[in-house]
Amino acid sequence: MFVELLELHNVRCHRGLLIELNHSPVLLTGSNGVGKTSILEAINIAAMSKSFLPVEDAEIVTHGAEGYYIRAHIRHDIGSEIDIVIEYQCSGTKRISTSASGACSARDLIGLLPCVVLLSSQRDLFIGEPALRRLFVDRILSQSYTSYKHALWRMRAALRQRNRLLSIGQHGAELEAWTEELLASSIELITRRRSFVQQFNSILTDIIATFLPSTLIPQIEYSIPWYHHDNHLISDDPGQLADALRQYVRELLPRDIERSSTQWGPQRDVFTFMLGSNPLYAVASQGQQKIALFAVKLAETSYLHRITDRTPVLLLDDVFSDLDRTNAQLVEMSILQMSNTWQIFVTAPHRDIISSAETFQIVTLG
Repeated sequence: MFVELLELHNVRCHRGLLIELNHSPVLLTGSNGVGKTSILEAINIAAMSKSFLPVEDAEIVTHGAEGYYIRAHIRHDIGSEIDIVIEYQCSGTKRISTSASGACSARDLIGLLPCVVLLSSQRDLFIGEPALRRLFVDRILSQSYTSYKHALWRMRAALRQRNRLLSIGQHGAELEAWTEELLASSIELITRRRSFVQQFNSILTDIIATFLPSTLIPQIEYSIPWYHHDNHLISDDPGQLADALRQYVRELLPRDIERSSTQWGPQRDVFTFMLGSNPLYAVASQGQQKIALFAVKLAETSYLHRITDRTPVLLLDDVFSDLDRTNAQLVEMSILQMSNTWQIFVTAPHRDIISSAETFQIVTLG
């Protein structure tokens, strides 16, 4: 998948912007505040229906405007073309549409344009709360598998309803029905997450060996701390897994009732990036963590490409900052090599930050 044209109206500082893109890697340059990251944000909105930043749609709208408009013209790997349009009005209405199907939901949009983002702030992926790493995994798997995307929506809805019933003291048939719905969606999520970790770690090892040979090799570890029996005894067979979890959930019901909330489920799963037997953040320097994050994002892109058979778009914001010369050269070489396969967008304050600027399509802002 390649973004061939991007049209923005009233997206942050961009009152009106039209960029035509070729299949070269794209370098967005300009001083601070000219909207480099906002272009990446708009592409992410076209792919995922929302920003990669923790903001509301109204905060994206240019000051004084009534809403924003984003159109991305996409060429599929097999040659077909599609427009994705996101329109938001400050009155609270938001419309998502494609030239193929007309109006659609955010759920239907996700996965159409596989998209990976690297932000400088994402080093929190290693040191932040477990929810950040669950979000990382959920974003990948939601773009990879329709069944996972729907199971995630079902799990969240069932969890809300189950907690509502527990909070008002209703413990009858309705609670049992939502428990079964939560259990069924949980099994799908757990099964996919366990398989993902195995595949992702293999891809990550290969990526580092190929492109970043001097880099430490992190691995992602998955645990289910709410399941107080040995995690290794959880079967990979969905039927056996369902039986084991159903029995365990029955045992937990008195505690759920006592605490008026659900004490189990995938929303409590834990992912940790490890170096050997230690958490990565505990033993890696800041520079090593940044290179490790870049490797993780390459692995994420490779995983999406392999599973979806669609070329992902890779968005790299300020990827060269805080890197020494050796690591900056490794990152640049990796970008050039992978741009033969993926469409890659890079932001930087000026073109001289990379040595092969002539290879990039340069978009200068400001």
